[in-house]
Amino acid sequence: MNSDEEIEQISLSLTLYAERIGDMVPFVYERFFELDKNAKTLMEYSDEHMRGRMFASVLELLMSDEHLDAGGYLDWELDNHLRAYGATPAMYETFFESVVTTLAEGLGDEWTEIWSQVWQDRLARIMTHVKVHESRFLELNA
Repeated sequence: MNSDEEIEQISLSLTLYAERIGDMVPFVYERFFELDKNAKTLMEYSDEHMRGRMFASVLELLMSDEHLDAGGYLDWELDNHLRAYGATPAMYETFFESVVTTLAEGLGDEWTEIWSQVWQDRLARIMTHVKVHESRFLELNA
């Protein structure tokens, strides 16, 4: 499946969730904080509006390939999160896991194997970028 088709499928799954259940942001963060206590501590001063803006940034990342280019939005975010806040690649993985699990559980029988595969593929591509970026960050700061 090409990138445009992946983005279309991701959009369809998010749209269906919003139609059926509504705002997924509180559920995603609740699950994220249950799975990663360090992330909860790191984000203890964030409010629902900040979390909503952060989630919107994640959606932007999921819906476009241009953010994965060297020097693109993802690199900027990673520099900021790794350097200023102490975020880790594991936190990104857990956050993405929280998104997908929230979607799949919320949609129940409507969740498809295609969506499962598309989300897995897209997030694997993003996480590869995250891990490469972290390696460069660690080398520069060694």
